Amino acid sequence: MLNSFNLTAWLQSDKIQFIWPSMLWLLLIVPLGILFYIFFRRQPTSNLFTFNKWNVVSGVLVTLGLTALLVAIARPQVQVSLPARADRLMIVLDISGSMRADDAKPSRFDAAKVVISNLLDNQPPGLQVGLVTTAATASLVQSLTTDRNALREALNSTSLQTGSALGSGLLIGLSELLPAAGIDAQAIMNQNTMQPNSLPSRLWRPDPEKVLPTGSNRSVALVLISDGESNMGPNALMMAEIASQFGVRVHTIGLGTEKGAVVKAEGISQRVRLQPALLAEIAATTIGHFYQGTTEKDWQKIYQSIDTNIQFDRRQPVEFSAFFLGGGLLLILVGMVMRLYRLGRIL
Repeated sequence: MLNSFNLTAWLQSDKIQFIWPSMLWLLLIVPLGILFYIFFRRQPTSNLFTFNKWNVVSGVLVTLGLTALLVAIARPQVQVSLPARADRLMIVLDISGSMRADDAKPSRFDAAKVVISNLLDNQPPGLQVGLVTTAATASLVQSLTTDRNALREALNSTSLQTGSALGSGLLIGLSELLPAAGIDAQAIMNQNTMQPNSLPSRLWRPDPEKVLPTGSNRSVALVLISDGESNMGPNALMMAEIASQFGVRVHTIGLGTEKGAVVKAEGISQRVRLQPALLAEIAATTIGHFYQGTTEKDWQKIYQSIDTNIQFDRRQPVEFSAFFLGGGLLLILVGMVMRLYRLGRIL
């Protein structure tokens, strides 16, 4: 019967938890103590139930005090929300040829640089920011750093390339954000070498002990800036799923319009359009946010919104056993003093 009812699990909640929940079984001492008191008192049993307000009040106080002491042994704690923000931010920038389109002025690529520069201006000095670029392959252009000048130099040194592998960019960015997670980025990308944008046949799996609820990792964030086109490398949605398994939120920014613009490269003209569906799904998978804009006014709203979204309420457990301990001792003391003063005895 006891195996079918987990008392400690039942007593756990989103707000109050116990460091040593198994010690809650000690609460059984309270009813056992009452029974012991009833059956081993020297006075006749009939007198035990004679109404006396001092008996009742003092008995209730002592019982509540003992209960509080036993709860204190289990070390209760409450989750307290504290203002905090991410301390590591990785930006993944799409530098594929389609970013040359001018449906975002002066071009998608130049507009992306403006967004990143403004985003950096609004971050606290202590925030570590890194930059990954992705085209046919992904590269770490700037590792996590608080040096804003180094980031801007890295950003200005980037140039457009062929191909588009958003999954690779997400993967490299995630592995840099979480070096202790053991993400084997190279193995995952090698599995997709012959199967562009398809699911790996034997996808790397995270350590179950390191898996977190989706969106719960408050210390890191990732921003993907792209037009949503991905035609090679690891599946972008699968990489977003890996991010969600580590609790990392991915915010996505869509550059361009769904009408698109014509881009000329190597004598070939092609209309390239914003593909918002993929970007929106990546953000939704990780409980991030998807933004879309084409004008300077849009960019202002976007980087202000992102700045807000990488600020979190960090939930921190705070133990309050001392309140139960102090309250329990006080209740027992008051109950015993009442009995001693009114009845001339403690028991």
